[in-house]
Amino acid sequence: MRNHPSKRQRLHRLEMALPMPSRLLYNARRIIFVLINDTDIPMNPTAPFLSQRSRRQGMLLLLLLLLSVYAHAADRHYYVAAEDARWDYAPSNFNLVHCHGDSMPCALPYPWRTNHVYAKVRYVEYLDAGFSTPKPQPEWLGILGPVLRAEVGDTLHVHFCNKSASGSYSMHSHGVRYDKDSEGAHYMGVNSGMPPGRGASVRPGDCFEYIWHADKSSGPAEGDVSSKVWWYHSHMDESDETNSGLLGPLIVTRKGMAKADGSPIDVDKEFIAAFFIFNERDGEESGLMHSINGYIFGNLKGLIMKKGDKVRWHLLGMGNEVDLHTPHWHGETLTIGTPPRRTDVVELLPASMVTADMRASNVGEWLFHCHVADHIDAGMVTTYQIQP
Repeated sequence: MRNHPSKRQRLHRLEMALPMPSRLLYNARRIIFVLINDTDIPMNPTAPFLSQRSRRQGMLLLLLLLLSVYAHAADRHYYVAAEDARWDYAPSNFNLVHCHGDSMPCALPYPWRTNHVYAKVRYVEYLDAGFSTPKPQPEWLGILGPVLRAEVGDTLHVHFCNKSASGSYSMHSHGVRYDKDSEGAHYMGVNSGMPPGRGASVRPGDCFEYIWHADKSSGPAEGDVSSKVWWYHSHMDESDETNSGLLGPLIVTRKGMAKADGSPIDVDKEFIAAFFIFNERDGEESGLMHSINGYIFGNLKGLIMKKGDKVRWHLLGMGNEVDLHTPHWHGETLTIGTPPRRTDVVELLPASMVTADMRASNVGEWLFHCHVADHIDAGMVTTYQIQP
């Protein structure tokens, strides 16, 4: 004789047929009732039996809900100064990549052989508000300012001091939310006549605290990878000041996907590469420094990863109409965009910000360069290494 399932068994099957999110939410509500009343919700013909499995699922979801309620966004403090510096675009004094017919390394080609050190103004990060001990930076970051990080929901407090004697400067960030004082840009509103905010111009010797909010619109869009890059730079006389070296990256990670320092949990290595032709001599060829992170002819070092690493590349462009760049990786391909497409070349325009992911699999050292012919000849090249 066939055994017929009991009402509770039938109703339990109905519960299990519910979509998982609906079932978990329903059971979480019942768990709250049980905790308060020490009894289950009264049975009725349509109420499924609260099984032990359902209780566990509900408790788990309740815990997650409580954690989300009590989770606090972070206030992240950075201490950054604008400082005068001497910058060497080729500190080895050699061409380390292209030596056709010559032994390696070889002399820098003319007209850059004796013209690669210039006066700059840079963003320098310090460990604390004393501004006495600079924070170490990775060698591959080059001329760029420090990597500022936030998780969606965080607030950045950027304590900026102008230690340069060469002029008034600021810090303006793309992508984040701020009030007028923390915009960091000097201009007048043409409609209302609104003047610049207090942080638009920080005179030599003065300091200002910028407050930037990384809201949902600052982070990756739905379907994007877990983090995205934004520029920050001085914006008193923007074109001159970025050319002086006052520029750097800010990376925002999706909510719930960040480590304590703000970096994404699903990435093994991150690199930032800024393609920028610095104009040091009013357009003369000898002063056009076709650089990646402020280095030419392979003097950018440290782009090293391990086989199997998931590597995130943040690509940045800046400059003038000649700054049309096509970063290209030998040896590997990357995914970019939503939906992702596979490529080994990325297109950059001035102020572009692009993020691409690579799975390092091909052990060796590979060329990484702009594919514009004139830019290759002028030294916009280096290499990256995948170790076993």
